[in-house]
Amino acid sequence: INAEYGDQSYETRHLMSAVTASGAKKARKDTVKLTNKRKDPAALAKLEEGDVALKAGDFALAKACFEAATELARNSTVEKVQKIKQPKAPKPDGPEAAPAEAEQPQCVLRDPKENLVAKPPSKGVDITYAENTAATLAAHLNATDGKYRTRFPPEPNGHLHIGHAKAMNFNFGQAKLAGGDCILRFDDTNPTAEKQEYIDSILDSVSWLGHKPSNVTYSSDYFDTLYDLAVDLIRNGKAYVCHQTPEEIGASRALCKKAQELRKADPNADLPEGAGSPYRERLPEENLKLFEEMKMGVWDEGTAFLRMKGNLGSDNPNMWDLAAYRIMFAAHPHSGDKWCIYPTYDFTHCIVDSLENITHSLCTLEFELRQAAYGPYYWLLHQLDMYKPVTWEYSRCNIEYNVLSKRRLNKLVTGHHVNGWDDPRLLTISGMQRRGYSANAINDFCARIGVTRAANLTRMEVLESIVRAELDDNAPRAFAVMNPLVIKITNYPEGKVEEFTFNNHPKNDMGKRTLPFSNTVIIDQSDFREEDADGYFGLAPGKEAKLLGAYNIKCTEVSKRAPDGTPTEIFATYDPTAANKPKGNLGWLSLSHAAPLEARLYDRLFTVPVPGKKEESAGENDEEEEEAGDWLDDFNQDSLLVNTVAMVEASVASKWNEPGTCFQFMRVGYFTIDKDSSNSRVVVNRTVSLKESVETKKSRK
Repeated sequence: INAEYGDQSYETRHLMSAVTASGAKKARKDTVKLTNKRKDPAALAKLEEGDVALKAGDFALAKACFEAATELARNSTVEKVQKIKQPKAPKPDGPEAAPAEAEQPQCVLRDPKENLVAKPPSKGVDITYAENTAATLAAHLNATDGKYRTRFPPEPNGHLHIGHAKAMNFNFGQAKLAGGDCILRFDDTNPTAEKQEYIDSILDSVSWLGHKPSNVTYSSDYFDTLYDLAVDLIRNGKAYVCHQTPEEIGASRALCKKAQELRKADPNADLPEGAGSPYRERLPEENLKLFEEMKMGVWDEGTAFLRMKGNLGSDNPNMWDLAAYRIMFAAHPHSGDKWCIYPTYDFTHCIVDSLENITHSLCTLEFELRQAAYGPYYWLLHQLDMYKPVTWEYSRCNIEYNVLSKRRLNKLVTGHHVNGWDDPRLLTISGMQRRGYSANAINDFCARIGVTRAANLTRMEVLESIVRAELDDNAPRAFAVMNPLVIKITNYPEGKVEEFTFNNHPKNDMGKRTLPFSNTVIIDQSDFREEDADGYFGLAPGKEAKLLGAYNIKCTEVSKRAPDGTPTEIFATYDPTAANKPKGNLGWLSLSHAAPLEARLYDRLFTVPVPGKKEESAGENDEEEEEAGDWLDDFNQDSLLVNTVAMVEASVASKWNEPGTCFQFMRVGYFTIDKDSSNSRVVVNRTVSLKESVETKKSRK
C-alpha cells in the first residue's frame, strides 16, 4: 500500500489523512455488499488489507483499500452468488384459524343448567332477586333444549360503531363456541330517535362482519305482552302513574341520595319527607284507569308516566322508582301508529330477555348496577314471576382520538362536523367499511383486545397496524402522483409510447399490468429539489434518478415555475442504456395517460387522546356521566384534507364503479375507492399510511 500511494503529493496525502473512522466504515459497508455477491479473490484480499489498516487506525489507507476492493468486485467476471430463498411456513387454512397474535377464543359462560342462581348476591347486600326456581329453570331448559342463547340488542338510533363490533364478536362468538344461538334484537322502544335507515344499516353491518343471527326480533314485537305485564304490575301494587315534573323528580332523588348518606351513620335512618312521589300510594284501581287513559291518548306528553314501585331505601339508585312507560305521540318505524305509550329500556330489556329465553345477557359495565342481584333487572322479573337469565358485564371499548357514544356521534353528524354516519373518519362500521377496513381486520382487532372488566384505552395504532398488515398482503400495487411535477424528456422521441410491465404485487401472484411511457411524465413534487443534499435520493439539477421500472433520467433545467417560485415543469434527458444505478427510485406516470384523482387524506378525528378529558382517563359510563369539558373543542379541523390535483394510473381509474376496492399507491399509502367516484374522476380514501408516522411514534413514547 505504501508503494502504491507513496508518490502522491503532500496535499493529496493530507486530504487522505483527514478521512474519519465513519468514512472508512461506510466504504467497507459498500464493499461487503458487493463481495458478498461476487466472491472475487483479489477483491476479498483487498478487503482483508483494508480491515488490517482499519484496525490499526489508518482510516485513509483503509478507505483506499475498500474502494479498490469495490472496483475489483464490480468489474469481476466471477459468477454472482444466488441467494436461496427459504420457503415460508404455510398459513393455516379456514376461517377458524386464529392469528398468531391472538389467543384461541374460549367459551367463558357457564352451562345454562347451572343457572338456578342467575347472579350472586352483591357484597354487603342481603337482598337478592336473582334466583330461579327449579321449575322455572326446567321450563326454560325445555324451551331451549339446554342450548346456550345470547343476544345482540342494538337500539336503532344511529349506525353501529366498533364498540358494537366488540359486543357482536363476544355475543355471537360465545354462542358459536358453545354450539348455541345468538339473536339479533332491535331494542326499539323510542320512536322519536329511531329510523328505518338505522335498522337497515344495522342489518347490513351485522351481515358484513360475518355474523349470522339465529333470529331477528324487535322489542316492539312484544308491545302487547309488555303492556299486559305492566297492567299485572299495577294490579299487584308494584307500579303507579306519576305526574311529577323532571325538576320535582330530581329533587326527590336528591332526598333519596341524602338518606343514603345518613344511613352510613345510622342504618335505620328514615327517608326524608318528599323523597317519594306524592302519587306513589295511589290505589291500583286508580292507576289502572290512568294507565288506560295514557294508552288512549287522554294525557299530553310529559304529564303522566308509569313508574315501577321499587325500593327508595335501597343504596342502589336504580331502585328509586324508575320509569316504565311514557307518552310519545310518534309513529314507530316497526309498529306504526298503534301506540302512543312506549315502554322504557329498564322495563323492556329484562322482560324480553326472559321471553326470548336468553341464557346469558352480556352487557357493558355501565349496566352493572341495573343488573345487580338487588337491582331493577332482577326485581322486575321477580315481581312478574318470570325466568331470570344470567347477566354478565364487561368493559366497553375506548379508542384514542375517537368518540364511541351514539350521543356524541349523533352530534358530530347532525352538527355537520363530519359528512354523515359513514364518514371514514368515524369508527362506525359503515365509516370503517368506506375507509377500506375489512371485516376480518375489525374482527381480528376485537379478538385481540379481548373482553375484561378493566377500564381500557386502546391506541389507534393497534387497529391501524392490523389493517396495514392485511393490506400489505392483499392490496394490489399501483402508481399515483399526489402533487404532480411535469418532466419533459427532451431526448425521448416526440409521439413515441412504449409500455413497461409491472407485477401487481411484489410477493403474491396477482397478475401483471402495463404502464405507458412517453416523453412527458409526472413525478411527485417531493421527489425533486433544486439543491441536492447528502442522503437525498430524489431528483435535482444535474442529478440522475431512476423512474421505477423504467429509465434513468437526469434533470437539466427548471423550465416553469408557479407564482410562488415552486417548479412546475423541468427538462430532463433519459439514458436508454441504464449505465448507472442511482439510489433514487421514483414513482411516475405518463402525463397523457394518467387519470384525475381526488384523494381524501384522513387524520385523527380529535387532537387529544380522550376528547373533553385532557387530564382524565377514559370513563366507563360515557353515555351518562357529566361532560368533563367541551369535547368538541378538541375536534381536529384538519382531520380531512382533500387533494384534487393528484393523478393515478388507468388500472385504478377503471375501478371507479367498484367502491371498496383497495390499492397500495407505491411509496404513498393504502387507499380505497369511494362511492363518490365517477367515470370522470375516481375518488379514494386513504385507508392507512404505509407505516406508522414518526410523529405518532414520538407522541406515543
